[in-house]
Amino acid sequence: MDIGEYVGRSVDLKRSGRNLRGLCPFHAEKTPSFYVFPDRGTWRCFGQCGEGGDLFSYAQKHLGLEFRDTLIELAREAGVPLQPVNPERRSRHERLAAVLEGAIRFYQEQLAGPDGADARAYLHERRGLSEETVGRFGLGWAPTEWRELREHLSARGFSDQDLLDAGLTVTSESGGEPYDRFRSRVTFPIYDERGAPVGIGGRTLGDEQPKYLNSPQTELFDKGRTLYGLNWAAEEAREAGEVVVVEGYMDVIGPHQAGFKNVVATMGTSLTEAHARLLRRYATKVVLAMDPDGAGSAAAERAGAIVLGIRSAGDAADSARAADAVAGGAQIDLRVARLPAGMDPDDVAREAPEKWSKAIGDSVPFPEFLIDRLIGGQRPESGVEARRLVDQVRPVLISVRDPVERAMYVQRLARRLGVNEQAVAERIRPGPRAPARPRQVERRVTTQEDYLLAIILAYPALRYSVRNLPVDLFADSLNREIFTHWNASELDELEIGDESLNAQLSRLKAIRLPAFSSESARKAAREKIDAILKERLAQRQGALVVELAAAELAEGPNRIAELGASAWLGNQPLPADEELAHLVIEELELGLSLHRHEAPELA
Repeated sequence: MDIGEYVGRSVDLKRSGRNLRGLCPFHAEKTPSFYVFPDRGTWRCFGQCGEGGDLFSYAQKHLGLEFRDTLIELAREAGVPLQPVNPERRSRHERLAAVLEGAIRFYQEQLAGPDGADARAYLHERRGLSEETVGRFGLGWAPTEWRELREHLSARGFSDQDLLDAGLTVTSESGGEPYDRFRSRVTFPIYDERGAPVGIGGRTLGDEQPKYLNSPQTELFDKGRTLYGLNWAAEEAREAGEVVVVEGYMDVIGPHQAGFKNVVATMGTSLTEAHARLLRRYATKVVLAMDPDGAGSAAAERAGAIVLGIRSAGDAADSARAADAVAGGAQIDLRVARLPAGMDPDDVAREAPEKWSKAIGDSVPFPEFLIDRLIGGQRPESGVEARRLVDQVRPVLISVRDPVERAMYVQRLARRLGVNEQAVAERIRPGPRAPARPRQVERRVTTQEDYLLAIILAYPALRYSVRNLPVDLFADSLNREIFTHWNASELDELEIGDESLNAQLSRLKAIRLPAFSSESARKAAREKIDAILKERLAQRQGALVVELAAAELAEGPNRIAELGASAWLGNQPLPADEELAHLVIEELELGLSLHRHEAPELA
């Protein structure tokens, strides 16, 4: 299959010599940096994401599929029939699925019969489920007798070994006959993402323990790789670009009945990277919506960190590190929704759908959730108290590997505590801290962005020229907040009811500026924007140079040069060399950008 023809279905490619060029489909950009090399059958983005590979890797990333599913899709495209790798194993899986199907039908019949009266009352009256919902999710009732399911399925030709292998029966410790695993329980069929049965869950009607019981791990069922409800949630998750993860069966079924169908559940296990990769096929945003009480919040932490709850900053750091690994490995945006107190997801979605929508819409990134748990609404009244709070959340901040994401949390924390952003960044810097120096009067260095904001504030006529500047141009959180307020205000003199912002506003107004005309003020602002952008590029390039220098010491300069030249030509590096090749390419691109960079035009 021609890689140019295949990629061209989803990317508008233009001829560039012997190659093809277009806008990268994997990150937002305005200048084409995505290249396809038909002669070599490879592709590469020389922009922000730095991705690259062959036809297979493009299809896998573009479609969001696992290896096997990508292989099937490309084979279908090429008209090449694929034979099962192991026909015997496939036949085995089909037989186990048939056993489960037989059990599901049996339990549904029991729910509809005389023995299912209490279970029906529980589902309809206590849980508020309609007949349609019960039928759609295939709910059933496992009778009290020890071997009713075994006898039913044995009469239909299934052996004891079939039932044991499907997880439906348990071997007697006394050496007697196997007996049914699920008894006196409402049953919940568990399907994989394609809708094939893989297991069963059961819930007691009383206080018996365990309250919930799942199928054991089998050839078909692995709870670390299976999410309850994904077969029903897939379509809406794709449309919304978002999937909500809850804790149990009813927390999926209740929201589905209320119209919120992009909801799935883990089943007594942490959210794993395998779960996250599965969800990534359908959505990039994953929201954890757990019970809001202590146990529920702890479960939210377990979903990203496999800890029982936050008892210390160390626990929070473990939580953040594990969440970062899960989210980073699957390339998802992992967030936590704060549900109303005293209500679980089932209650909120059915009884207060507007609160459900708000909770999901207001979900926060996982590290921010942990920071909130650690410091709550505390506001420091002294430098000592501020340092204590920063130190308390330091393990969470330094566990966030991506420097851009970490900087974002540093900015938010600085703004929240009313302290200097650079001081917070220095305080949480990984590694041993330098010995304390004698206290000196703090002198804030006037930065390029300070000058830019001072010009904007001093010359209100620039308002319509700078109104479209991205707020992220200002790295300092105080400057960014002031620019946001000023841009939204119709007043030439800005009024802000915040002590820390007003202090910074006074510093900016005190900066001495030349007497600009309207045009020279526009020119000065344009020059400062250019200087800020070049400064950011230079900082990033400087960091890359340091990393590459260390790599050259370890690998040798010739190897680094060869690796960079090969990647620049679009060749796919070995997995062990991918990160290093991306560093070389990014450093080269940044060097070119510093020479050709122009400031954006002001309106």
